[in-house]
Amino acid sequence: MSLEGHIISTGADGRLVGMTPEDVTGVMDRALRCDRVVMHFHGGLVDAARGIKIAEGLLPVYTRAGAYPVFFVWRAGAFEIVRNNLLEIAREELFDRLMRRVLGWAVGKVRGEEEGGRGGPVQRPSQQELGEQLNARKRLTDPDGGSEPFADEPVLQPAEPEPGGEGEPFGLTLAEEQQFLAEVQTDAELQRQVVGVVAHREMEWTGLEGARGVPEAEPVPSMIDADVLAQIAEGTDDEGARGLVSMTVLARKALQVLRAVLLRYRTETDSGIYPTVVEEVLRAFYLANAGGALWQAMKKETLDTFAAGHTDRGGGLVLDRLAAAYADGAAIKTTLVGHSTGGVFIDNLLTAVARSHQEGTRPWPENAQFQVCYLAPACTTQHFAQTLDAASDLIGRFRMFTMTDDAERADRLAGAVYPRSLLYLVSGLLERDRGASAVAPVLGLSRYLALQGLERLLASELATTSRLDAVRKYSSQMGRVVLSPTALDAPEGAKSSAISHGAFDDDELVRASIAQLIQSW
Repeated sequence: MSLEGHIISTGADGRLVGMTPEDVTGVMDRALRCDRVVMHFHGGLVDAARGIKIAEGLLPVYTRAGAYPVFFVWRAGAFEIVRNNLLEIAREELFDRLMRRVLGWAVGKVRGEEEGGRGGPVQRPSQQELGEQLNARKRLTDPDGGSEPFADEPVLQPAEPEPGGEGEPFGLTLAEEQQFLAEVQTDAELQRQVVGVVAHREMEWTGLEGARGVPEAEPVPSMIDADVLAQIAEGTDDEGARGLVSMTVLARKALQVLRAVLLRYRTETDSGIYPTVVEEVLRAFYLANAGGALWQAMKKETLDTFAAGHTDRGGGLVLDRLAAAYADGAAIKTTLVGHSTGGVFIDNLLTAVARSHQEGTRPWPENAQFQVCYLAPACTTQHFAQTLDAASDLIGRFRMFTMTDDAERADRLAGAVYPRSLLYLVSGLLERDRGASAVAPVLGLSRYLALQGLERLLASELATTSRLDAVRKYSSQMGRVVLSPTALDAPEGAKSSAISHGAFDDDELVRASIAQLIQSW
């Protein structure tokens, strides 16, 4: 089957790529001659070639289900960029040294909590154990090999503070913080690595004694963020105040990382001891090159494509034609399917429909509704809750297919270097800025939808800002969430065998389930 007449292609700012507004009109006019339409939005880390391949595989599925499919092919993919950057960063000696410093203390605090209760002594692993655990990842050039460091550390519930006691669960005492700072500041190997990176970037260095110039060192390339390196080299803090010794700045940033790791244990938002340390070190020192800037740019494109007042925005043109068809009395049953960042796309589409209806720019019939089908959505719970605030009346039926937490934790984005799924990385790193103190719960991570547990998270400010109560209430209604892999006797329209983030739009059970949903809508 040919994809001609089924593709809407957009790029930067949601503008059309390789097609004209008239082409979009042609696609939509063909689609709107049918009483059932499916709009499919692939994930944001998928490149154009992969997006086309996904469309080719789904075209007969949707067609046999009696619908006219329209595929949004958008954004040159970045999965390999993110994955390869993680592997390259992990091979850096600077990153490795920072990891060792933070990981050793984090493991020690968790072990101390286990053995001594709140405020128990730090039980840090020896340098030999630390080295053996990290070496178990095997060669960092072999992303599919190796084992997760410290994977057997117990998953602990923080001890309740004792009446009249001091400190907090998984907290650092002042003496421990001072010891950690001293160890980082006097780490000669760490300083050598930093000086080498500064020399490679041809920057000035204040040095341990505050002298200008770069001490003699072999230049070392690094993917550390330029602004972070500048603060370290110049001896400035996050507010720009100057005069701090350079290694003091580095040590303070490393301490912020350790505090963040322990905070996540307190709020039950950790990803496991090793992945959490990886996420926090990346966030503090490597956020841009680890994919943070790319992720934000991709999300912005899913919003910009619906911008009002433009004649070249693919999303806006599609909604114009759909609204016109409704105004002419068409009775169209539209299903929206979004995989990964495609869920963010659908959130923005629904919000754009609700806003245009409210403003009168695109009048919609009062009974116009969409069937919404999310596949491992990467939108945050906060973003989805805001969509419900604006457009819940537009959702006639909702179903989300996503993995169980066990499957999510076993899905390795970058082998043993980062042994968690893409959604874990989105939640723990990509959806955050350096000022954030906790993760951003993601809709597709089933751990946040569980009706039991996570008491400390739900009692925290994070739960309020993330709108977890509203999202949990909405998703808890019968049939709205399908956790993969499902049981053999799962009902029709609610089956899945996907056990990796990228597998949902290829999975035969998911495809059959979506087809059943289309036919029964």
